[in-house]
Amino acid sequence: MASENLYLSIDGALNISNLPGIEGSSSSVGVNYGLGVHIKLNDKWYLKPEFKPLSRKGATKIDPLIPVSGDFTVDKTKIKINYIDFPLLVQYKISPKIWVAAGPQISFMTDANMYVFGTGPGDYETVVKTDATSFFNKTNLSFPIEAGYSLSLGTKKSTTRINVNVFARYEYDFLEIFKDPAVGSTKISLFQVGLSLPFIKKAEASESTKK
Repeated sequence: MASENLYLSIDGALNISNLPGIEGSSSSVGVNYGLGVHIKLNDKWYLKPEFKPLSRKGATKIDPLIPVSGDFTVDKTKIKINYIDFPLLVQYKISPKIWVAAGPQISFMTDANMYVFGTGPGDYETVVKTDATSFFNKTNLSFPIEAGYSLSLGTKKSTTRINVNVFARYEYDFLEIFKDPAVGSTKISLFQVGLSLPFIKKAEASESTKK
């Protein structure tokens, strides 16, 4: 699967996410990686379904979802929510190197963990990890919007060049993430920046010289 009409890519990115609406919450950084399929429709348009088996989202500085012991002093908190993302993007090439893309995405939560950092009895620094999966809805829907730039790396004398796509993506979810509104009302807001390594073989014209 390596032609200009159909090729794969390996994608990796950083997720910078937040839970707006939760008082005092702050952004959290997670990882995102997976595969992309690039289907050429014509010279300007591509269809780009993706499979991201790990997309970590969440936030910091939120109240613990599960109460901690009274003799534990809380210093900071973090919630990590792991999803499998399935974006289906339509990409438009503004120029040979610049593109924009957008499309629907469905995400399935695999697990969620609450981390509470603080000081326990005896003034020992402690991290309490709690399974918080039961607090969250399993499915989420969003509409990512992306812009990107294609690079070709290598020296002028080199016959081998590496293609790298740099992209930035914004995603705002449509659905509430908590099952119980009493826990909180919020939808994930996420900014993503990453690299994509396409496996593409461009057609090369061959010339024959007759003597």
